[in-house]
Amino acid sequence: MMMNRRNFLAAMLAGSVAAPFASRILAEEAVPVDPNHLVLLSDTHCAPGLKHQLDFMRKSISEIVAMNPRPGHVLIYGDFAFLYGKLEDYKLLKELVAPLDAAGIPWTTCMGNHDRRENFTEVFPEHAEKSLMKDRLVFRVETENVDFLMLDSLIEPPETTRWITPGEILDDQRDFLNETLKASTKPVIVGAHHDLNETKIADILKANDCVAGYINGHHHYWTTYEKDGVNALILPSNGHWGDIGIVNATLSPKEASFKLFMRDYLLLNKGPDFEPNPERFKRVEAKQGAVWRLDL
Repeated sequence: MMMNRRNFLAAMLAGSVAAPFASRILAEEAVPVDPNHLVLLSDTHCAPGLKHQLDFMRKSISEIVAMNPRPGHVLIYGDFAFLYGKLEDYKLLKELVAPLDAAGIPWTTCMGNHDRRENFTEVFPEHAEKSLMKDRLVFRVETENVDFLMLDSLIEPPETTRWITPGEILDDQRDFLNETLKASTKPVIVGAHHDLNETKIADILKANDCVAGYINGHHHYWTTYEKDGVNALILPSNGHWGDIGIVNATLSPKEASFKLFMRDYLLLNKGPDFEPNPERFKRVEAKQGAVWRLDL
């Protein structure tokens, strides 16, 4: 009789010296996955030598891995790297997200104005090769009830120490977006790092009935808004400045619900150990548990 992996490991447990190792693997395999639960992060801004940005990133990753059931996917809406998208930033990020990989939790990130495609691709080639466009990093994350289309709004300046650039969706990506949406057979939530005022794609989204809404990062403050009839959400920063937190998405056949878990509120890129002030705690309390809903 052929023995599958689980039976093989169980046999090891029966009296082998490898029992502790097999027990750990079986415990990990026993953690269920909820494909209708996604975790959304944005503006992680990680680089060697930083403090609170890395502390918050490690905290988020460890909490995600500890979820039971585990989420079906983690979506990161740009500014993955700190300021200039340096190669060493992405090498560090590879270590930071390693627990997700080890737990079998897939993750996808789009490019922000602090990122660099070439450096990201060098460190994460297995992610870059999934891009739906050749010269941009564009991804589609499919779930049972709705798909998430993550666009590339990064306009890279030639200077590698410059990052203040507008976010745009150029003509070739606009054409791709329009064709993709017209061919979609289920609801789609479109997103990018930059908001609809910069990407200027609200006309395309409004013209396609499959579009349920739009998600972006960049501004670091949990905010809902509407642009030309398109419902949109701005995500908090995972740990840089502004609203600090993560968002849990719950998907059903009729609704996508996004709930904010707010950790902190940081001003002027100061760490969480700075002098407390009433505004900081009042803001966390006011926004904690905020929910954004989309009809599907």
